[in-house]
Amino acid sequence: MPEKAGDVIEQGLRMLAQGQAAAAGGHFRQILRRDGSHAGALHGMACVVRACGRDDLAIGLAGRAIEIEGASHYYVTLAQALMARGHVVQARAAVNVAILKSPRDPVARAAQARIAEESHDFTTAETAYAQAIACGGVDAWRPRADMARFLWRRNRRADALSWMRKAFCLAPEGDRQLFHELVEMLLGCGHLPEARASLEAWLQHLPDDAMAAGNLGAVLFAQREFAAALPWLRQCVQVLPHADVWNNLGLTFMALGDVARARRALEQAHDLRRDDGRIAANLATVLAEQGEDAPAAALCRAVMADKHADAQTRAQARFNLGTLMLGQGRMAEGWALWEARHALLPADTTHYPVLPRCTRAMLADGAGTTGDRIVVHAMQGMGDTIQFLRYVPMLARRRRVVLVLPPALHRLAASLRDRTGASVARRMEIIAPNDEYPRGVVARCDLFSLPYLLGLDALPRPMGAYVGPVAMPRAMGGIRVGLCWAGNAQYRFDRLRSVGAQRMAMLAGVRDVTFVSLQQGAGGADLPFPMEVPSLGDVMDTAWVIATLDLVICVDTMVAHLAGAMGRPVWLLNRHGGDWRWSAALGGGDGDASSRPHGSCWYPHLRQFRPAHALPPPHAWDGVIEQVRDALHDWRAARRDVRGCLD
Repeated sequence: MPEKAGDVIEQGLRMLAQGQAAAAGGHFRQILRRDGSHAGALHGMACVVRACGRDDLAIGLAGRAIEIEGASHYYVTLAQALMARGHVVQARAAVNVAILKSPRDPVARAAQARIAEESHDFTTAETAYAQAIACGGVDAWRPRADMARFLWRRNRRADALSWMRKAFCLAPEGDRQLFHELVEMLLGCGHLPEARASLEAWLQHLPDDAMAAGNLGAVLFAQREFAAALPWLRQCVQVLPHADVWNNLGLTFMALGDVARARRALEQAHDLRRDDGRIAANLATVLAEQGEDAPAAALCRAVMADKHADAQTRAQARFNLGTLMLGQGRMAEGWALWEARHALLPADTTHYPVLPRCTRAMLADGAGTTGDRIVVHAMQGMGDTIQFLRYVPMLARRRRVVLVLPPALHRLAASLRDRTGASVARRMEIIAPNDEYPRGVVARCDLFSLPYLLGLDALPRPMGAYVGPVAMPRAMGGIRVGLCWAGNAQYRFDRLRSVGAQRMAMLAGVRDVTFVSLQQGAGGADLPFPMEVPSLGDVMDTAWVIATLDLVICVDTMVAHLAGAMGRPVWLLNRHGGDWRWSAALGGGDGDASSRPHGSCWYPHLRQFRPAHALPPPHAWDGVIEQVRDALHDWRAARRDVRGCLD
């Protein structure tokens, strides 16, 4: 060991910087045993006890060092210890002395900034951080990183990210802490492509960095590259089995359609952090997908009752519980809980004039005037919109309606009819989302709030055709069947609901059937086998094609709702578990809700085919398409017999 005190102190401070407080303390004690009044060793011990959480002892040790020598960095240590003990005025005084002694010392300026920030003097803090940068010079990365962290804490994210980028470029190569802070800021600012590129480059040199692997997995998940995310998340969880990593892994398995593995991962996350409402809500979703409604509902209710959970998390649990209640046919309770989705959706664009949200009281009999207009926004997908258009005629009987829809739905919505078959067009105006409201509007609401606002508490009653062409003459020729085998890939459960085109190919063996593609954008090599490919423009174009068909076979997507709303026969290829609206309680039977569990109370001519078990794709559909093929053989034979009798 070096004999000179200065060398021993320098070595001790290096060890302290590396987190070796006990070893560093041994170096300083060695000097103090020879000279109990050595200022540098006393200051070193002050730093050691600070690292051990004893700021009270640090104050005394730093004070003794100052009495002997009075170096500026001794005052910095004293100021930090005083601030940690809540002595704000004394801490400010000590750091000011340090700056008077060394006005160009970036460490003293940084300490001044931290003390000012902790005192909520943010203007002084920012000035001091800037002075620390100026004193540190063009190559100093630490004060730039400090400025970035300060601005991040102040929620000035773009400025913080700019400073952290500069700090990382100047820092020694391979600084893990700074790199992960940079990635955190990139993710917080939504710069996913830059975060991904940084993580991929980092992992090429440090492939064992588990935190980087977990972050890359999270980025790939956010970019919906679920298969690519999986190995990185698995690598991370082996080294860092934290609740957040297990949660991300569970969501990835869920997106890939592997419900069993998703459940195991989310149970691990929940066991590690039982007070995390986000994880509990995710686990509830998986349990509901496996048909375990009771434990799923218990989890949701626990999150809703948790006062420590944030509002967004409680809203998610309330929404999840709402879907469970609706799936059980408890409509009044379900519609009310389902209203929590408003807190989960992005803020909608308001137009002139700013409108209050519609309430039940506004729609009560005798409330308002019949000339008042209610603006109704469609906030979900097009299939859901078509399904809920059935409620617009009920509203139109009470108030005039301004229906806000994407242009692709305008022509279809203009054909909307009530239960009697009468057009609703005279009581309704259709506009696009970016159009201004017409005059006379008094309130606005979400299309999916109509059952709640109208006070509906019974199961939906099957309706006849309420949108689309009124009638389409059919020639007595061959049987025409429309096929749609995939939904929108952006939907989080799309891997569960979509059927691979190659699996649909076994339907080609059904003779005397002309198949027509209803798959948007599919053609040529995308088709499972040769079939008609009509031109599909807006939704009304698709409706005209469906009007020429005898049967539609499709997965749970817009085509199912469109054919059902047109009163056409639909065979729904529904995933195991499935969406709440296709549950057994809503099966459409008379009397007992389970008397027709494979139908639908929404659409009278819908029949469901679904896997018996929750297997991951593509195996989930093993046997289902064979059932559809055999049923199609029987259905074709029955249709042929009927047509033969008519001839």
